[in-house]
Amino acid sequence: MRTRPLALLCLAALAACARTPAPVRPAPAGAEREPALPPIPSRDGPLALDVVYPPEGARVTARDSTFIFGSTGSGRTELRINGTPVRVEPNGAFLAFLPIPADGIYHLEATLNGAVARVDRKVIVPPPIPAPPPDSAVIVPGSVSPRGGWVALPDEPIEVAFRGTPRGRAALILPDGTRVPLAEQGAAAEEVAGISEFALDTAAAAERPLARLARYAGVFPARPLSARDTAVARPTLPVALPSPPAAATVELVVGADTARATLPLNLGVLDPGRPVIAVGYDTARPGQAADGRVNGFPGPDPDRPYHYNWPNGVRLVITGERADMLRARLDCDLSAWVRAREVRWLGPAGPAPGGVVGNVRVVPEPDAVELRLDLPEPLPFHVEQTPYEIRVIVFGGESGTNFLRLAPLDPLIEHMEWRQPTDRRYELAVRLTRRVWGYQTFWDDDGDLVVRVRRPPQVDPDHPLRGLVVALDAGHPPGGATGPTRLREPEANLLIAQKLRRLLEAAGARVIMTRTDTSAVPLYARTQLAVEGGAHLLVSIHNNAFPDGVNPFRNHGTEVYYYQPHAAPLARSLQEELVAELRMRDKGIIRRPLALATPSWMPAVLTESMFLSIPQQESALRDAALQERIARAHLRGIERFVRAWAGR
Repeated sequence: MRTRPLALLCLAALAACARTPAPVRPAPAGAEREPALPPIPSRDGPLALDVVYPPEGARVTARDSTFIFGSTGSGRTELRINGTPVRVEPNGAFLAFLPIPADGIYHLEATLNGAVARVDRKVIVPPPIPAPPPDSAVIVPGSVSPRGGWVALPDEPIEVAFRGTPRGRAALILPDGTRVPLAEQGAAAEEVAGISEFALDTAAAAERPLARLARYAGVFPARPLSARDTAVARPTLPVALPSPPAAATVELVVGADTARATLPLNLGVLDPGRPVIAVGYDTARPGQAADGRVNGFPGPDPDRPYHYNWPNGVRLVITGERADMLRARLDCDLSAWVRAREVRWLGPAGPAPGGVVGNVRVVPEPDAVELRLDLPEPLPFHVEQTPYEIRVIVFGGESGTNFLRLAPLDPLIEHMEWRQPTDRRYELAVRLTRRVWGYQTFWDDDGDLVVRVRRPPQVDPDHPLRGLVVALDAGHPPGGATGPTRLREPEANLLIAQKLRRLLEAAGARVIMTRTDTSAVPLYARTQLAVEGGAHLLVSIHNNAFPDGVNPFRNHGTEVYYYQPHAAPLARSLQEELVAELRMRDKGIIRRPLALATPSWMPAVLTESMFLSIPQQESALRDAALQERIARAHLRGIERFVRAWAGR
């Protein structure tokens, strides 16, 4: 993928920032249309130049262009930033998307009735991309990977890579002199932070090629290595490293010039005959219940979404380590990665966790049906769902389920069966008569796995919200966006949530507010309030902000986040109602593991109605009538979801 050339970015910035006419904003899918927002009211106060973003000394993550916004005190102000005319809105707010100054200094000059105000705003910009001298071999410092403390299985492929001068010959030299060729893979690329998540145009959602640099990569079979540099992290797993140090080296030859760099890696190799056993244990986060949860990731990057979620006490076989992440084997061809701080060692003792999954009991309760699986010990598992099915996968399990008893008969469960698709992989499939509303998982006092399948609420199609319990979360504080005239997102969110609360209660719902004032509430305390309060739905109300490098004139709009599959229909209903009401660009519904969208006990979503950094949208969020419209769109979305669910 590629970004637009700098010249095109500059032209787009000048067009966006011209005082007249207003910036051209791409329309939603279908006919072009303007957002249905109130006009910005006029303000003609004294000249007061206030730069809200970026703050002084901020580290800007983009290289080419980014946004700057604030206010001037009057809509009649003339404003220039680094010599470029910038539009000032009637209330004095301004927003520009401009090239980032090479020296990191924005020079702002505002004039009003002969008065002049000047502000210099200095930011830290990324260092320039190095240009290797012609015919010189250069390995970019800090680009050699892997680095830190790693552990692997014998002969496991380990990828080595670095950035350097193109059109060279590269190799990895192991301590015994073995040379492993490293192939040139074309231009090295640098991800533009935030673009792929927020940009609507795929041409902008790109990685930027690092000019005049190439990426070299290859693999070698794992063997013990130890770095000479004592600052390189060592593995936490109990493995031996060579002493004295035995380090590998990467080499790049360009013409007659040669460059070398040490591989900053301490690599240990596990004995597969002595499995390392650990117990997953997550210490409680602020506001979280005492019984923590351990997340399992599909790869060794904790910034990526997690896929597994286990109660504390899960037994894991650890087969690798990469820089504070541990690899846990689930079955013969599947692994998950957990944070090293979320495990407690049991040591290389005894066989790997696993054994016979015994009988399954179904225990009806007033608000749920409990599936109780008799496990030999707390084994890793995964819950999958389709609209009418819950499937529980137990890794390391072998079926001994002679009795799969559904007694007394429960109207929520239509059918159950167990499967053994592979060795040491047990599956329980439960077919429901109603769509999945939610579920919970935990260990009971005997160590058995309990999956509580929630009973859906009783819904009157004529009064769909009567008797429903809705948790409303006014997003932030802590944190939150700030607009050009310093409207704070927590303030706007709370005003909308309070109006929605009134509407929901008038429709017969009971509402749980996670906050009712400006006090900060931890994320996990918010979800805990919803769960403990018996909420049937959780809606977290937010307004959005952009990361550096994203053009706000081209990429604003409305979006709704969800994570659990059974929450997707609620996200869609809310998105459609918000877009129809506000006529904003439709940015779609997005699956993302945000804390307020991850609870599995109920459909939970997070809405982002507008962007605080857009002057017209910030101004609209100050308007009580607009807040009411947003609240009513949320109400219609919730009603529509519940009514549609009840009709199926």
